[in-house]
Amino acid sequence: MLEQMDRLRHDIAGDFARESLAYCAILPGKGVYLLYTWVNGDDIAGYAFAIYGEGPEPTYFARREGIPAEGQNFDHWDIEDLSVRVGGDFSTATATYEDSEFSISIEFEAFHAPFDYDQNAGGCPRYQATNRYEQSGVIRGQLTRNGVTTVFDGPGHRDHSWGRRDWDAIHHYKWLSIVGADRAANIMVALVEGETIYNGYVFVDGVLSPIVSAEIATEYDDEYFQDAIVASVLDESGRTTQIDFPEQSARARWDISPTFNFTDTCMDGTLAGGAVSAYVQYTWPRSYLDHLLTREPYASITH
Repeated sequence: MLEQMDRLRHDIAGDFARESLAYCAILPGKGVYLLYTWVNGDDIAGYAFAIYGEGPEPTYFARREGIPAEGQNFDHWDIEDLSVRVGGDFSTATATYEDSEFSISIEFEAFHAPFDYDQNAGGCPRYQATNRYEQSGVIRGQLTRNGVTTVFDGPGHRDHSWGRRDWDAIHHYKWLSIVGADRAANIMVALVEGETIYNGYVFVDGVLSPIVSAEIATEYDDEYFQDAIVASVLDESGRTTQIDFPEQSARARWDISPTFNFTDTCMDGTLAGGAVSAYVQYTWPRSYLDHLLTREPYASITH
């Protein structure tokens, strides 16, 4: 069960100790603006700002690490070019980023309560975090480059996790952040220690329910970005929700660590028959992804 203080920093320590915030502005048919910050158990922080477009590299990518956080908390978080202000409850937040080329400001407004992975039957996997919450909503803001300002107002998502983050314990995961005007889902299907683990929720007809399982079928393009996705998700209320993303609209790939890769796409489609957009992240060990990208075509299970 989340408490109000869980929107702020936690005491973390030990190997792989890490706390992070992510804000994802999803631009239907266009791409994703991602603002991401983290801090370790020694109070050393970092951030990344990315714009996803045609790919395979991000249209724009800035990343800094090794920055002393000096005890700051997330209600007043200034890490060089990135600032975050988490609101007094779980409903709002603001963030800004500015460098010599870009500036962006966002306002996040949730449309359902935060969902923490401890609400799923198996709890929050300890390789991933002590706990983690995900929340869908609206992100409004503006992006300025070379004096030209783009205003956006649409689907958005945020997450906050704290505790251990052992990337190399994960064989693969599929993370889908799906947001529409009145519906949403967060789906995490992870393969760890040979087992499949399910986390996340479905929010449809005003009911927020933990997922029990998810069947996901993915088609990939020639560079192993997810190109189309069909999914069926069972939640604890007994609903089976159908999800269909027929094509990608943006993509980007980057390594979160030397051994672990993020392969991300922006997709538009339907959830429970209603229009939605999604930020979809699949992860791979870097060596395995390199193998997929260089192997002979006959080895593919889909070609």
